[in-house]
Amino acid sequence: MKHQGSFGNRKGVHIDMCNTLRNTFVVMIVAFAPGSALADQYQLLTGVDSGMTPGPARNVFSVAGVPGNFTDGDRLAGTLSPTESAAWQGNDSPLIAPNAHGSLSFMFRRGTFGLAPGVQLPIMGVDYLGGSLLDLDGDLGNGVRKLTPQFDDQNQPILAAIIPNTTSHIDLSFGPGAVTLDNFDATATNSGSSGLDAGFGVTVNTMAGTQPDTSQTGPINPGIDSRQGTTALFAPGVTQISNLGFEFWQDSLGPSTTADTLGTLQYLGDLDGWLIERDINGDFPTLTGLGLGSTAWPGVDVTQVGNTFAASAGGTGTILDGVAGDPFSAAGNGGLALTEFGGDLGAYLDNVVIPQVDNLSQSFIYLESAGFGINNSVDPVFGNTNGYDVVLIAQSTPVPEPGMMSLILVAGLALVGGRRRRPAR
Repeated sequence: MKHQGSFGNRKGVHIDMCNTLRNTFVVMIVAFAPGSALADQYQLLTGVDSGMTPGPARNVFSVAGVPGNFTDGDRLAGTLSPTESAAWQGNDSPLIAPNAHGSLSFMFRRGTFGLAPGVQLPIMGVDYLGGSLLDLDGDLGNGVRKLTPQFDDQNQPILAAIIPNTTSHIDLSFGPGAVTLDNFDATATNSGSSGLDAGFGVTVNTMAGTQPDTSQTGPINPGIDSRQGTTALFAPGVTQISNLGFEFWQDSLGPSTTADTLGTLQYLGDLDGWLIERDINGDFPTLTGLGLGSTAWPGVDVTQVGNTFAASAGGTGTILDGVAGDPFSAAGNGGLALTEFGGDLGAYLDNVVIPQVDNLSQSFIYLESAGFGINNSVDPVFGNTNGYDVVLIAQSTPVPEPGMMSLILVAGLALVGGRRRRPAR
């Protein structure tokens, strides 16, 4: 019998098992060590102002003086009084009701609807990120996940399945002075508009280059979507994140001219923000008054206006500052400045975000981007413009406290070491 290897006798099996266990414990130690460069999954937080918009209705005017009704507020949940319902405005009912989970993360998209020649109606789309991931083939038992709408033998749409025990997330790797964006996979909901198919009320949101079977081919605009950023220690337990280049793709569950591929909407820009970590006692630092400043809003990016980028559907798109009669960089756009908590983002994180963080999550992130985007559909409202903005607030995957994890790992290593030293009988 030629093939014996480590399975030829019990001693070989024992030694291999010990090696496997030891290596597993070593990997776990590295994974949980501070400053590890291994990817960490950050789960998008929910639980604030469920079913409501980020802010009360306000008017934003086009050049012709036509008011658009915006409910983006200061782009944060749990601040301005949520007097507006995020209820679905279109036909039927979407798979998931708008902001059903009480999102703390959002994607904002500025648009325009032409009422008449030279008369524009300002539009603001808000997507509420978070909750379980989706499988659009509707079959959780076939070992395959699809991210584009699927149809049965009679060409009828298949109802997407909500995948249990999953959560929307962004994956980051932190190393000395650097951060890498490894993945983004999130479900989102929106309020839609009159006459819109219910499928458009739910979207899947992914990294650029993601394929319908979830495989990835990499950036199509690497000059922006570098997936690299810098970090700097700001205070104990507080790390500043800067210039993390990204491109996210957004696709709905509704019928679309781009239904066979992903990337209907492309969000591009740089993410800036903060990584907040617990100390050895399991406490987050007090952020109020620490000098984190405010948010990016009401800033609107104009640095990429006139530049051309690759479109996911092929060809290119040139970024415009809105449309004639409705420039997106005009005053009143870009959300409202944070005024609650004295305009202190740190106080907001202390009072609204930290209470939502799992006790077993060792860190959380706040990231924001005033960016730009490309629309590959025939939708006339949203174009290749600035005003594609992102806010992401997420917790690290809950795990035992570092002290307890270290004790578990040390005990495991000692057990394996003791077994290895036991003489063979």
